Amino acid sequence: MVLLPFGTIAARKSPPLMHRFHVPDLSNAVVELPEEEAGHAVRVLRLKDDEPVVLVDGNGTSALGRLKITDKHAVCARIEERTLHAKERVARIHLAVAPTKQVDRFEWMLEKCTEIGVDRITPLMTGRTERTHLRMDRLRKVMVSAMKQSQRAWLPQLDAPATIAGLLGQALPAQRYFGWCEGEHSSLSSAYRTGADAIMLIGPEGDFTEEEAQLLRAHACQAVGLGKARLRTETAAIAACTWMNLKQM
Repeated sequence: MVLLPFGTIAARKSPPLMHRFHVPDLSNAVVELPEEEAGHAVRVLRLKDDEPVVLVDGNGTSALGRLKITDKHAVCARIEERTLHAKERVARIHLAVAPTKQVDRFEWMLEKCTEIGVDRITPLMTGRTERTHLRMDRLRKVMVSAMKQSQRAWLPQLDAPATIAGLLGQALPAQRYFGWCEGEHSSLSSAYRTGADAIMLIGPEGDFTEEEAQLLRAHACQAVGLGKARLRTETAAIAACTWMNLKQM
Protein backbone atom coordinates (compact mmCIF):
# COMPACT_ATOMS: atom_id res chain seq x y z
CA MET A 1 0.00 0.00 0.00
CA VAL A 2 1.28 3.46 -0.92
CA LEU A 3 0.78 6.19 1.69
CA LEU A 4 0.04 9.68 0.39
CA PRO A 5 0.69 12.94 2.27
CA PHE A 6 -2.30 14.27 4.20
CA GLY A 7 -4.66 16.22 1.93
CA THR A 8 -3.42 14.59 -1.27
CA ILE A 9 -6.00 12.96 -3.52
CA ALA A 10 -4.89 9.97 -5.54
CA ALA A 11 -5.22 10.59 -9.27
CA ARG A 12 -7.75 8.35 -10.95
CA LYS A 13 -7.42 7.31 -14.52
CA SER A 14 -10.35 8.86 -16.37
CA PRO A 15 -12.18 6.75 -18.93
CA PRO A 16 -11.48 7.80 -22.52
CA LEU A 17 -13.94 10.31 -23.93
CA MET A 18 -16.26 8.75 -26.47
CA HIS A 19 -17.06 10.44 -29.74
CA ARG A 20 -20.44 12.19 -29.87
CA PHE A 21 -22.87 12.20 -32.79
CA HIS A 22 -26.10 14.06 -33.41
CA VAL A 23 -29.03 11.78 -34.21
CA PRO A 24 -32.37 13.67 -34.20
CA ASP A 25 -34.45 10.57 -33.30
CA LEU A 26 -33.24 8.25 -30.53
CA SER A 27 -36.54 6.46 -29.93
CA ASN A 28 -35.65 3.14 -31.59
CA ALA A 29 -33.35 0.38 -30.36
CA VAL A 30 -31.20 0.78 -33.47
CA VAL A 31 -30.79 4.23 -35.04
CA GLU A 32 -29.16 5.38 -38.26
CA LEU A 33 -26.63 8.18 -38.16
CA PRO A 34 -27.32 11.07 -40.57
CA GLU A 35 -25.19 10.92 -43.72
CA GLU A 36 -22.75 13.64 -42.64
CA GLU A 37 -22.30 12.14 -39.16
CA ALA A 38 -21.80 8.68 -40.69
CA GLY A 39 -19.13 10.02 -43.05
CA HIS A 40 -17.36 11.76 -40.19
CA ALA A 41 -17.39 8.56 -38.11
CA VAL A 42 -15.98 6.32 -40.85
CA ARG A 43 -13.87 8.49 -43.14
CA VAL A 44 -12.54 11.10 -40.69
CA LEU A 45 -12.42 9.38 -37.30
CA ARG A 46 -12.00 5.89 -38.81
CA LEU A 47 -14.10 4.29 -36.10
CA LYS A 48 -14.60 0.55 -36.19
CA ASP A 49 -17.59 -1.73 -35.90
CA ASP A 50 -18.89 -2.16 -32.33
CA GLU A 51 -17.07 0.98 -31.12
CA PRO A 52 -18.81 2.71 -28.17
CA VAL A 53 -20.22 6.20 -28.90
CA VAL A 54 -22.48 8.85 -27.38
CA LEU A 55 -25.55 9.97 -29.30
CA VAL A 56 -27.53 13.17 -28.66
CA ASP A 57 -30.81 14.24 -30.21
CA GLY A 58 -30.65 17.92 -29.26
CA ASN A 59 -33.93 17.65 -27.37
CA GLY A 60 -32.59 16.56 -24.00
CA THR A 61 -31.86 12.88 -24.65
CA SER A 62 -28.42 11.32 -24.84
CA ALA A 63 -27.63 7.65 -25.33
CA LEU A 64 -24.74 5.24 -25.09
CA GLY A 65 -24.51 2.99 -28.11
CA ARG A 66 -22.29 0.83 -30.26
CA LEU A 67 -21.67 1.39 -33.93
CA LYS A 68 -22.81 -1.01 -36.60
CA ILE A 69 -20.99 -0.08 -39.80
CA THR A 70 -22.42 -1.42 -43.05
CA ASP A 71 -20.33 0.71 -45.39
CA LYS A 72 -18.87 4.23 -45.59
CA HIS A 73 -22.30 5.71 -46.14
CA ALA A 74 -24.49 3.61 -43.87
CA VAL A 75 -23.72 3.63 -40.16
CA CYS A 76 -26.13 2.58 -37.43
CA ALA A 77 -25.84 2.44 -33.67
CA ARG A 78 -27.38 -0.03 -31.24
CA ILE A 79 -28.58 1.89 -28.19
CA GLU A 80 -27.64 0.38 -24.84
CA GLU A 81 -28.67 3.14 -22.42
CA ARG A 82 -30.63 6.39 -22.61
CA THR A 83 -30.45 9.43 -20.33
CA LEU A 84 -33.03 12.23 -20.16
CA HIS A 85 -31.50 15.59 -19.23
CA ALA A 86 -33.39 18.36 -17.48
CA LYS A 87 -33.57 21.82 -19.04
CA GLU A 88 -30.28 23.65 -18.52
CA ARG A 89 -31.79 26.93 -17.29
CA VAL A 90 -34.77 27.88 -15.16
CA ALA A 91 -35.54 30.76 -17.54
CA ARG A 92 -35.18 30.71 -21.31
CA ILE A 93 -32.69 32.98 -23.09
CA HIS A 94 -33.65 34.23 -26.55
CA LEU A 95 -31.12 36.22 -28.58
CA ALA A 96 -32.11 38.18 -31.69
CA VAL A 97 -28.88 39.25 -33.39
CA ALA A 98 -28.25 41.15 -36.62
CA PRO A 99 -26.03 39.13 -38.98
CA THR A 100 -22.57 40.63 -39.38
CA LYS A 101 -21.09 41.66 -42.72
CA GLN A 102 -18.41 38.99 -42.33
CA VAL A 103 -20.40 35.79 -41.89
CA ASP A 104 -17.58 34.01 -40.06
CA ARG A 105 -18.08 36.43 -37.14
CA PHE A 106 -21.76 35.52 -36.98
CA GLU A 107 -20.93 31.81 -37.09
CA TRP A 108 -18.39 32.32 -34.30
CA MET A 109 -21.10 34.00 -32.22
CA LEU A 110 -23.49 31.09 -32.79
CA GLU A 111 -20.78 28.63 -31.78
CA LYS A 112 -19.87 30.43 -28.56
CA CYS A 113 -23.44 31.16 -27.49
CA THR A 114 -24.33 27.49 -28.02
CA GLU A 115 -21.37 26.49 -25.86
CA ILE A 116 -22.24 29.03 -23.14
CA GLY A 117 -25.96 28.25 -23.19
CA VAL A 118 -28.87 29.76 -25.11
CA ASP A 119 -32.35 28.49 -25.96
CA ARG A 120 -33.25 30.37 -29.13
CA ILE A 121 -31.45 32.57 -31.68
CA THR A 122 -33.13 34.74 -34.33
CA PRO A 123 -31.07 36.38 -37.10
CA LEU A 124 -32.40 39.95 -37.01
CA MET A 125 -32.78 41.97 -40.19
CA THR A 126 -32.59 45.70 -39.48
CA GLY A 127 -32.28 48.85 -41.56
CA ARG A 128 -28.49 48.78 -41.22
CA THR A 129 -27.95 45.03 -41.55
CA GLU A 130 -25.41 44.57 -44.36
CA ARG A 131 -25.76 40.80 -44.79
CA THR A 132 -29.24 39.72 -45.85
CA HIS A 133 -28.51 36.19 -47.12
CA LEU A 134 -27.63 33.36 -44.75
CA ARG A 135 -26.99 29.68 -45.37
CA MET A 136 -29.21 28.31 -42.63
CA ASP A 137 -28.03 24.73 -43.14
CA ARG A 138 -24.44 25.81 -42.50
CA LEU A 139 -25.42 27.81 -39.41
CA ARG A 140 -27.23 24.80 -37.96
CA LYS A 141 -24.15 22.63 -38.55
CA VAL A 142 -22.06 25.15 -36.60
CA MET A 143 -24.50 24.93 -33.68
CA VAL A 144 -24.68 21.12 -33.79
CA SER A 145 -20.89 20.93 -33.68
CA ALA A 146 -20.79 23.34 -30.73
CA MET A 147 -23.46 21.32 -28.89
CA LYS A 148 -21.41 18.15 -29.27
CA GLN A 149 -18.11 19.81 -28.38
CA SER A 150 -19.55 21.31 -25.19
CA GLN A 151 -21.22 17.98 -24.33
CA ARG A 152 -24.69 19.48 -24.16
CA ALA A 153 -27.91 17.57 -24.74
CA TRP A 154 -29.98 20.57 -25.89
CA LEU A 155 -29.61 22.21 -29.30
CA PRO A 156 -30.77 25.83 -29.42
CA GLN A 157 -33.64 26.72 -31.74
CA LEU A 158 -32.43 28.63 -34.80
CA ASP A 159 -35.15 30.74 -36.40
CA ALA A 160 -35.48 31.92 -39.96
CA PRO A 161 -34.34 35.54 -40.34
CA ALA A 162 -36.91 38.06 -39.12
CA THR A 163 -37.38 41.81 -39.28
CA ILE A 164 -37.86 43.79 -36.08
CA ALA A 165 -41.55 44.26 -36.85
CA GLY A 166 -41.94 40.56 -37.65
CA LEU A 167 -40.24 39.54 -34.43
CA LEU A 168 -42.31 41.95 -32.32
CA GLY A 169 -45.44 40.43 -33.84
CA GLN A 170 -44.59 37.06 -32.30
CA ALA A 171 -45.34 35.85 -28.78
CA LEU A 172 -42.34 37.11 -26.82
CA PRO A 173 -41.49 37.03 -23.10
CA ALA A 174 -42.43 40.05 -21.01
CA GLN A 175 -38.77 40.66 -20.16
CA ARG A 176 -37.43 42.39 -23.27
CA TYR A 177 -34.14 44.23 -23.84
CA PHE A 178 -32.20 45.73 -26.70
CA GLY A 179 -28.59 46.84 -26.79
CA TRP A 180 -28.36 50.60 -27.27
CA CYS A 181 -25.22 52.69 -27.44
CA GLU A 182 -26.96 56.04 -27.92
CA GLY A 183 -29.06 58.01 -25.45
CA GLU A 184 -30.48 56.89 -22.14
CA HIS A 185 -30.21 53.25 -21.14
CA SER A 186 -29.79 51.01 -18.09
CA SER A 187 -27.17 48.33 -17.59
CA LEU A 188 -28.21 44.78 -18.40
CA SER A 189 -26.64 43.64 -15.13
CA SER A 190 -29.09 45.73 -13.11
CA ALA A 191 -32.14 45.33 -15.34
CA TYR A 192 -32.15 41.55 -15.96
CA ARG A 193 -34.37 39.51 -13.63
CA THR A 194 -33.50 35.88 -13.06
CA GLY A 195 -36.28 33.34 -13.02
CA ALA A 196 -38.15 34.89 -15.97
CA ASP A 197 -37.76 34.23 -19.69
CA ALA A 198 -36.07 37.05 -21.59
CA ILE A 199 -35.24 38.21 -25.09
CA MET A 200 -32.19 40.33 -25.91
CA LEU A 201 -31.95 42.13 -29.26
CA ILE A 202 -28.52 43.07 -30.61
CA GLY A 203 -28.27 45.45 -33.56
CA PRO A 204 -25.83 45.61 -36.49
CA GLU A 205 -22.43 47.30 -36.66
CA GLY A 206 -24.08 50.71 -37.04
CA ASP A 207 -26.53 50.04 -34.18
CA PHE A 208 -30.31 50.33 -34.38
CA THR A 209 -31.68 53.49 -35.96
CA GLU A 210 -33.53 55.99 -33.77
CA GLU A 211 -36.80 54.92 -35.41
CA GLU A 212 -36.08 51.27 -34.64
CA ALA A 213 -35.24 52.14 -31.04
CA GLN A 214 -38.55 53.99 -30.71
CA LEU A 215 -40.41 50.99 -32.16
CA LEU A 216 -38.71 48.68 -29.67
CA ARG A 217 -39.54 50.94 -26.75
CA ALA A 218 -43.15 51.12 -27.93
CA HIS A 219 -43.25 47.32 -27.58
CA ALA A 220 -41.96 47.35 -24.00
CA CYS A 221 -38.33 46.67 -24.88
CA GLN A 222 -35.89 48.30 -22.46
CA ALA A 223 -32.66 49.89 -23.73
CA VAL A 224 -29.61 48.43 -21.98
CA GLY A 225 -25.84 48.69 -22.16
CA LEU A 226 -23.15 46.06 -21.68
CA GLY A 227 -20.43 48.20 -20.18
CA LYS A 228 -18.55 51.35 -21.11
CA ALA A 229 -16.86 49.98 -24.23
CA ARG A 230 -18.58 49.94 -27.61
CA LEU A 231 -18.76 46.25 -28.53
CA ARG A 232 -18.96 44.54 -31.88
CA THR A 233 -22.28 42.88 -32.65
CA GLU A 234 -20.98 39.35 -32.07
CA THR A 235 -19.13 40.37 -28.89
CA ALA A 236 -22.23 42.05 -27.48
CA ALA A 237 -24.32 38.92 -28.11
CA ILE A 238 -21.78 36.69 -26.37
CA ALA A 239 -21.44 39.12 -23.44
CA ALA A 240 -25.22 39.27 -22.95
CA CYS A 241 -25.55 35.48 -23.22
CA THR A 242 -22.75 34.98 -20.69
CA TRP A 243 -24.16 37.48 -18.23
CA MET A 244 -27.69 36.04 -18.29
CA ASN A 245 -26.32 32.52 -17.80
CA LEU A 246 -24.14 33.53 -14.87
CA LYS A 247 -27.02 35.33 -13.21
CA GLN A 248 -29.04 32.10 -13.27
CA MET A 249 -26.37 30.07 -11.51
